[in-house]
Amino acid sequence: KSGTGKLFLDFALSLTGHTAGGPGKVSVISSSLFGTVSGSAVANVMVDGPLTIPLMKRTGFRPSFAAAVEATASTGGQIMPPVMGAAAFVMAEFMAVPYAQVALWAAIPAILYYVAVFFSVHFEAKRCGLHGVPKSELPRLGRVLSERGHLFIPILLIFVGLTLGYSAPLCALIAALICLPIALLKKTTREGITWHNLLEALEDGARNT
Repeated sequence: KSGTGKLFLDFALSLTGHTAGGPGKVSVISSSLFGTVSGSAVANVMVDGPLTIPLMKRTGFRPSFAAAVEATASTGGQIMPPVMGAAAFVMAEFMAVPYAQVALWAAIPAILYYVAVFFSVHFEAKRCGLHGVPKSELPRLGRVLSERGHLFIPILLIFVGLTLGYSAPLCALIAALICLPIALLKKTTREGITWHNLLEALEDGARNT
């Protein structure tokens, strides 16, 4: 609700949107970023899909391949640290190790997973002779970071907290609580914060919990 999803998409667009098969790579990068705070494949598709799938189709990807890229990239969010799917918490409980240890173990396969999906998109784009989106239509990286870059802070707090040995629920709670004051720091993100959005966020959080 704080608009971090838009940050992920714009950040990915500014990095790879202009390259061969750029929109597909945007889907991979933005889904991996969203996976760090979600751990839900369905939520990932709902945030990224409405933008990335039409964009992929517009630049020449087959509709079935575009949908497959988004679904595959979003599924990887379940093994993307620090916030992963429910299975990660069950693993930590069964093996009697800190959740942070499970997150650390998951980092390597998660990175390899996204590297594999990224290059699958790249090779498909090259094979079909697809191009990216013109740079003039893409957001600039510097502007994205200056306007919304501060929304990365809650995610960094989770990483730091887990690294320092604090429990995953405590890190998640602190990151969730700090989202609102962080979003209110700048006018560009403050505009999207309303009492209605705040209540919806609390309701969604309760349902997901």
